[in-house]
Amino acid sequence: MHQMRAVTLSGYLEVARSVGLDGPRMLRQAGIAADTLNDPEMRLPANVVIGLLDRSAQLSGCEAFGVLLAEARSFSSLGPVSLLLERLPNVREVILAAILFQRHMNDVLELSLQDVDDACLVRVDLAPGYWSVQAFDHIVAMTYRVLTTASGYRWKPDCVHLVRKCPADPVPWRRVMPVPIEFGDTFNGLSSTPEALLMSNPMADAVMANHARRLLHLLPVTPVEHPLRERVRRAITLLLPSGRATIDQVAAQLGISPRSLQRRLEDEGHQFAELLAGVRRELAAAYLANSAHPVTTVAGLLGYASPSSFTRWFTAEFGLPPKAWRFGNKEYEPDGRLPH
Repeated sequence: MHQMRAVTLSGYLEVARSVGLDGPRMLRQAGIAADTLNDPEMRLPANVVIGLLDRSAQLSGCEAFGVLLAEARSFSSLGPVSLLLERLPNVREVILAAILFQRHMNDVLELSLQDVDDACLVRVDLAPGYWSVQAFDHIVAMTYRVLTTASGYRWKPDCVHLVRKCPADPVPWRRVMPVPIEFGDTFNGLSSTPEALLMSNPMADAVMANHARRLLHLLPVTPVEHPLRERVRRAITLLLPSGRATIDQVAAQLGISPRSLQRRLEDEGHQFAELLAGVRRELAAAYLANSAHPVTTVAGLLGYASPSSFTRWFTAEFGLPPKAWRFGNKEYEPDGRLPH
């Protein structure tokens, strides 16, 4: 089961109150004991936390709930990881360390750094089945806060990218992340020039950074290693937009042979094609329900060479063409269940 640290909900009661919600009641209905929030390292089921964010936004009518929750958190709420990040020499090293120790923060985050032409993309992805507008808003805003704070506020991204539709009132997003924001983009994350990522950090301290690394390596990380099925689904999610979500490419990313991958999946009772179709179903529903991307763009994000191929597949899977399904205003449920 995927998990998130209780500190993700730091400030939840205050934000809930500010938008007219009964925070304690919302926690009880989600099955979260209020005193759980007193232990930031407590692990909670990720679907419960994300479901709470989505329900809070829906019931309050506050589109910005996830962003406001990030605004209420501090850099130190990352826990021991923050001790390392603030002592690294530049933002690129901060990002690489955050990738290395991302499981110390939560279990659904998939952070990556990609060099594309003359830009560096800090991509924020969530494990398949946990796609949620509020969760992405929260985690992208936290990523912004972490990287700017760790640089001593000397660095800011050139742009913030969000797949979500542009909200009716974007002011909270622009207040929390005061740089250009591209809503309706093809990925969630930040972009910067390579040179800016190498800007020196005035708080850098190599000795302190080494102490923090040793501390992090000593800390236990739960849960235990995910089944191969989950690792394959994560790899498929990352490789789909480039059209490389094949068994050969996934096996290469996981460091095993395609034959071994196929055999081990069969031992778990799964087939690669089944997992690929499942991830595509989840992402197709999420993109169509929660973004304004045209069908052509969604097809590309799911690795289809042509919109017609995607439309045929989607119609066979969902019983309706993509445009008709979207027009029906069906909602994607962030706990991994698909719309019916």
